[in-house]
Amino acid sequence: MEEYTKGVVEEYLAYQRRVLKTLLDRGVYTPEGIEDHIRSLRESIEEDLDSNKAYALLKMEMDVKKGIRDEEKEYVSLTHIARQKNFENPSYVIQSWLRDRNTLDVLYLWETENNPDFKKDGYEGIVNKLSNPSFTLTAKIWREETAATGILSKQGNGGGTFAHEDIAIDFYAWTFPQKRYQLVKIISGKAAFLDLIHEDLEEQKERYNNMTLNELYASQGITLVDKFGK
Repeated sequence: MEEYTKGVVEEYLAYQRRVLKTLLDRGVYTPEGIEDHIRSLRESIEEDLDSNKAYALLKMEMDVKKGIRDEEKEYVSLTHIARQKNFENPSYVIQSWLRDRNTLDVLYLWETENNPDFKKDGYEGIVNKLSNPSFTLTAKIWREETAATGILSKQGNGGGTFAHEDIAIDFYAWTFPQKRYQLVKIISGKAAFLDLIHEDLEEQKERYNNMTLNELYASQGITLVDKFGK
């Protein structure tokens, strides 16, 4: 296993240990039970890496970055992700992402699908302001102007900017080109798999169209006697 992949796996397992430790403190897990779960999880990860490495890596990385729960939805810390790009000023990374018109279009699509209270006129007003170089768009302004629910800000200890997992994946891919490339490989891999299924179905359809009734039943292990009785 290459160093990068190994690092992602170990960070993910360490995260899972921390989660399980909270259950241990509540008496839900025993120390032995935690170790059994981690061993089982490691085996499952190895299978996922063999099946679709790009997807498995991205999924583990996003799971580790999940920060808070709000109304039973999982949100991810964009601030934590942004610090990997600019440790001193993660807010600048988030603001740069928000100023990208493509980002706003993605947010618009997510909100209109998931938030019935989303203010489209607020969205249009923000889009019109993007041409002004002095305009700074923050998560707070975005929420206040549009009543958005996909992004939120928290103050104080453990605060920062958080987003729904769908939106966080877009931010992750925008911030790090290598993550965008991983998404491309995931999508192209699935597309190739679906193409194979389609080709197989077309081949079967063509074969069956050229079969007599007896041949069709025989291909399925059925005889006319089985089908209609003696």
